Amino acid sequence: MLLTTLLFLDFSGGEFLLIAVVFLMFFGSKSIPGMAKALGKGMREFREAAGNVQREISDSIKVEEVNETIRSATKSITEEATPTPPQKISEATTIMPQSGDKEVK
Repeated sequence: MLLTTLLFLDFSGGEFLLIAVVFLMFFGSKSIPGMAKALGKGMREFREAAGNVQREISDSIKVEEVNETIRSATKSITEEATPTPPQKISEATTIMPQSGDKEVK
């Protein structure tokens, strides 16, 4: 089914020439260069717009990578700068000598 549907796209030289003559008769020889110029301009603008979209996407990806790097650096700096919590009072009292203990010399 698909093959028979696409068979009409098989242009030969004669068919292409017939289409070109009909196109020339319909639009005239004076308007074809203007149409070609407008078509070229439209294609150029489309390519520029597509390029701008690609640049915006790549820039946003780069910005996201930089933001992720900044987040991880900030997290590691914060973890390093955070002081260790103080020891529990029970641990501190076991380290310090009691008043009744003898000093070791």
